[in-house]
Amino acid sequence: MIIIYTIFLYFFSLYVIKKSIFFFNKYSIIDYPTERSNHKIPTPKGAGLIIVPLVVISTLIFFYFFEQILYEWIIIFFLCFFLGMISFIDDIKNLSTKVRLLLQFFIVSLSLLTYFEPLTNNLFSVSISYDKYPPLIICLLFLLFLISWMWIINLYNFMDGIDGLTALQVCTVALCTNFLSIFGYINQEYQVFSLILFSVYLAFYKFNKSPAKVFLGDVGSIPSGYLVGFIMISCLLTNGVFLPIVIVNMYYILDSSITLLIRFLKRDNILQAHSNHFYQKMIRKGYKHSFVIKWVFILNSILLLLSFLSMKFPITSFIFSILFTTALLYLFYVKKKI
Repeated sequence: MIIIYTIFLYFFSLYVIKKSIFFFNKYSIIDYPTERSNHKIPTPKGAGLIIVPLVVISTLIFFYFFEQILYEWIIIFFLCFFLGMISFIDDIKNLSTKVRLLLQFFIVSLSLLTYFEPLTNNLFSVSISYDKYPPLIICLLFLLFLISWMWIINLYNFMDGIDGLTALQVCTVALCTNFLSIFGYINQEYQVFSLILFSVYLAFYKFNKSPAKVFLGDVGSIPSGYLVGFIMISCLLTNGVFLPIVIVNMYYILDSSITLLIRFLKRDNILQAHSNHFYQKMIRKGYKHSFVIKWVFILNSILLLLSFLSMKFPITSFIFSILFTTALLYLFYVKKKI
């Protein structure tokens, strides 16, 4: 049933996204090129207004009719909607960085409180004794998960800079999640969610691949990062599975983290928008969006394989994921202008 459902959802998503492009043009929801832009012509933006509700509502509908309703998922999806609306306001009015981060802090904190019970259960199942300081340890873990989730949200926003990249990345994460569920490493509801996620973002890729007909906008990239962060943190807290999701996101993690570190060492304003990511530099050198996407696709295919292998060979898989990703970043760095 889920296969038929997601096939229908794919074609429905194609139709709705195509219609939304006319809406964005009509109401001038347009991304105009700037000095740091990687596109040269004005392009409609805001596809996240369509994609996020499609993912959330279609998942809840399937859960309602074919699976047990999971109330923590309802809370997560409600918060995702709320984050998306804030991001849409940011798309139009450009909220300050401090306001955005404060609201993200609030939303992610509420999201983690939804999983407070598995957080504490996992803590007390650890063999080390925390009898003297359990509240402190819980607070530190909560802070660690909070920072990690917020970092995933923002790096997805940072990395949504060329045609097709975020759609490709979310589809890769969805495939990883699906296979982990099929082989019983994580709960069955992730199999349903990942297939829905894959079908909607695959439909979006058709319109976002180079040359893009529509962009996600902050209303799409930030909730995308939120949903990926949700998969990462919830799989850890409910099933103890974490490393495969980290590995499959390794390109996003390393490109963003190394770029941020370089900017910090140069004493640049790390909160200011920029175009210094490795993939952006490739576009600046004259390479096509499709060329960069091809290499990221090859890397993600390798990372996907390593994410599966990490369930049996965690350290080796993790090391190789860093090595392969670093190799691609180095290739992007040393490539000459054309």
